Amino acid sequence: MLMRIDDFRKRIINDMDCLVNELKFLTSRNTNAEEKAWRSSLPKVARAFSDPSFSNLQMFIGGQGNLSLEYRIPGANNWADIVLLGQHNKSPSAVIVELKDWDTRGDQPGPGEGLIYRHNRNDQHPSRQVGGYVEACRNFHSVVLDRNAKVHGCVLFTKDTYYHTYKLHPNDKLFEAYPCFGLDDENIKNQLPKYFANLISQPDEEFANDFVQGKYKQSRSFVSLVGEQILNRDNETFVLLDNQRFAFDLVNARVTEKVKQKTKKKRVILVIGPPGSGKSAVVARVWASLVTNLATQKGNIVIATTSTSQHTNWQHLVEKISKKRGSANVIIKAGSYTPLTTGVFGQYRKKYPSAFSDDANQWRDNMKMARSLVGEFKSGSEDNEFLVSLVDEAHALINPEHSDGRGQHGFVGALGPQAYQIIRASEVSVFLLDPRQGFRQQENTTVEDIRRWAVELGAEDPEVVSLEDCQFRCSGSKAYVDLLDHMLGASGVDATPPCKHDMQVTICDSPINLEKALIPLVSSGQTCRLLASYSRKWKTKNISFPHSLPPHMMDFCEPYIENNKTHFWSKIWNFAPESDYTFFVQAPIGSPMETNPLAEVGCPYVVRNFDFDYVGLLWFSDLVWRHDRWVVDLKNVHESGISRILKRASANPNSSAYNEVLDAVKSAYRILLSRAMKGVYIWCEDLETKMFLERFLIRKN
Repeated sequence: MLMRIDDFRKRIINDMDCLVNELKFLTSRNTNAEEKAWRSSLPKVARAFSDPSFSNLQMFIGGQGNLSLEYRIPGANNWADIVLLGQHNKSPSAVIVELKDWDTRGDQPGPGEGLIYRHNRNDQHPSRQVGGYVEACRNFHSVVLDRNAKVHGCVLFTKDTYYHTYKLHPNDKLFEAYPCFGLDDENIKNQLPKYFANLISQPDEEFANDFVQGKYKQSRSFVSLVGEQILNRDNETFVLLDNQRFAFDLVNARVTEKVKQKTKKKRVILVIGPPGSGKSAVVARVWASLVTNLATQKGNIVIATTSTSQHTNWQHLVEKISKKRGSANVIIKAGSYTPLTTGVFGQYRKKYPSAFSDDANQWRDNMKMARSLVGEFKSGSEDNEFLVSLVDEAHALINPEHSDGRGQHGFVGALGPQAYQIIRASEVSVFLLDPRQGFRQQENTTVEDIRRWAVELGAEDPEVVSLEDCQFRCSGSKAYVDLLDHMLGASGVDATPPCKHDMQVTICDSPINLEKALIPLVSSGQTCRLLASYSRKWKTKNISFPHSLPPHMMDFCEPYIENNKTHFWSKIWNFAPESDYTFFVQAPIGSPMETNPLAEVGCPYVVRNFDFDYVGLLWFSDLVWRHDRWVVDLKNVHESGISRILKRASANPNSSAYNEVLDAVKSAYRILLSRAMKGVYIWCEDLETKMFLERFLIRKN
């Protein structure tokens, strides 16, 4: 819905009911709470832009986000609250406005730029948020790039007018670049009109229409600068050796070949390797090499992620290395390749009840119907929209053809598997995976699945590169990783281990001594984390300030004996406000983990794909060794990602579901045991399991 601001204000006064009903249809959000929020927010927006100078400018209304006035950034899952569109000095111009209905009294500057301390915790400064949207449009919006349009951004507080602390150091430069305004008379009559007068002074309906139809397109000059930083000789984060280098050379050769020959035939490459074999290093170096290669100057080259934890941490890492704001927009969620969002798909399903099949195996028919009804797919999901998609942790891709891949996963499963959509939307697809690291029930895409879809979509049979002999984690000891695979598959009366490996493994006798062993390592500058499988319930998941809870209310409250007295060791699970898992993995400035890296316990989902110098593993009684085999204690398994098979196993412990749970829990421990670069410290709750681990893992001279 694109309209002049003058028309918008008139509809607020004379036609509010119809406007709200149209928004319900556009957004598929029909709850009473949404309608109440719209009726509250829309008049505030109309009041903010009541000055006559705004009347002829264009405003975008619509979207799928939490507010009614939202514009989806092309190729991303981010939504800008308001976009005002026009021109200034004969150049097209857009201003993104972030709305905050916040009570700001008492808010203070955070410990670093981009942070604001409010409600007893550090939150993202809204100028940083809108700045991210602006940078994304400046560097990845087709119309902005093609028309050389200007993009700016600001913040509008719709509840409180007390926000002077938002412009204090260290956020003074951020505030200057992306200023904040309120709804007081001074702002409405003077400050807002003055600010916009220097950015948008005339309407430009043609540009406005083009802008809202914009696509994801990379500014090659910008991404080349990012790539150069990753390839910098002084950057030791991503070094390639042996078959990593072979994978790097093969992908570069195939992409260059594809561009030069201009063939329509797709390419699919599989890079398969165990934990620590350097798959992520290959991803980063290949991406950087391609975006700086003159032979591949045209086309979008992206890194696709398969989990929220992986996505947020990749974004943080790329921006940290490149030192370029907005560079995180080269990271794309695997679910975004699906051609319709869940909201839009719901609209069509409601409008055409018989158009789409409920049978997940009929997804190809659903895709044909979607093409017929929609015509052009959304940006980020069109056929061959990406020159190259590099899919890290591809073993976590979801295939809804099987029952365990169905459910609410943030994308429309009725339109088919994630890997299929990635291949369809990419000219070259590179999948990096370890089939044994998929431990959640929906992580069910196999190598054979990818092969089948590649051929179906007109690609040759995928080429395969093995990183089996590479090991850059675990003290470089491939023997240790092989030992883990042997140990977690061990059965038989003897189960005698081959103990020759170079990894430091230490068994501790209590959780407090485990932590005490790691404290000096933290003090010496080593990266350390506490880890555990999902053997304890996440009681603090929806708690705003879990670190301040009394010990007995934390997720972990483990008894231990010291000096003949019982004590309790307490921690919380990884704190992830708004699903930002960088708080645990990266420990950014202002986070509890920055102050104390041992303040929380990380789960397999969060740390998969990442590593630390040392880890402390809490081995609970979900997986225990009994005489000659592994046994899973179902009542101690709380992994929500395997809830369905866990329910079946609990109903019938003799069913195949029990073995599925056992395999999933063993996979989780394999992930945890392979996160350390230098050494792992283990405390084991169960005595027999502890004795087994001592015999199996401790190095013998």
